[in-house]
Amino acid sequence: MKRTIVLIHGAWHWGGCFQKVATLLAAQGHPVLSPDLKSHGLDPASYEQVTDMADYTAAVSELMENATEPVILLGHSMGGMALTYLGEKYPQKIGKLIYLTAFMTPPGKSANDYLLSDGYRNDPSVAKLFDVVTPSADGKGVALNVDDIATMRSSFYGDCSDRDVAVAAANVVPTTSAVPYLALSETTPERFGSIPRVFIECTQDLALPIGQQRCMQADVPGAKIVTMETSHSPFFSQPELLAEIIRKEAD
Repeated sequence: MKRTIVLIHGAWHWGGCFQKVATLLAAQGHPVLSPDLKSHGLDPASYEQVTDMADYTAAVSELMENATEPVILLGHSMGGMALTYLGEKYPQKIGKLIYLTAFMTPPGKSANDYLLSDGYRNDPSVAKLFDVVTPSADGKGVALNVDDIATMRSSFYGDCSDRDVAVAAANVVPTTSAVPYLALSETTPERFGSIPRVFIECTQDLALPIGQQRCMQADVPGAKIVTMETSHSPFFSQPELLAEIIRKEAD
């Protein structure tokens, strides 16, 4: 029996964004699960109802609790914060952690420590991102202007087809919870540190630039590095290559 692969989406997104990749992996015999995190996709909760990381990742935790063999866990973008949290919580249930251009933060640091850093804010490649991403008025979420499709495409889907961008624009939620942005990593060498890790870096990413990706690789050393010459969303633009990378890491 081949390893089960669990795909965790990022901010604003939904489990179905991995459909192309999930189909390819399933065709190779891998059971694949891509749940919606709380307040995303078909989950009925709203962003302000997410209370903490345990609540945010509850849909994945349920899968982990029921897993009878170690699974491969992949997190994209903000899904990396879920990955780190779950890695510390379920080390015995996880065969490998795969960060796909994702936040991989060391103990005591949050995603916001990188997003609000001078290195990130002063990177010209993310200049357009702040035209479509803003804090929600209540401070409990981060809003995405889904009506500005051109700018959204530039930041997240630069090498994706018109069809893929249209699907994304129709399915992302307009406001995502601030919980994963603020959560501090609380990892230990004995638990999180015992799990093999892979970081798939995307060199053309204009949402989480390669400089920040490599900063996190240095801050949390020990991951195997795999490079893709893509934008922030290779599950849309290069699904065959991404699926092959995941398959090799899962076998």
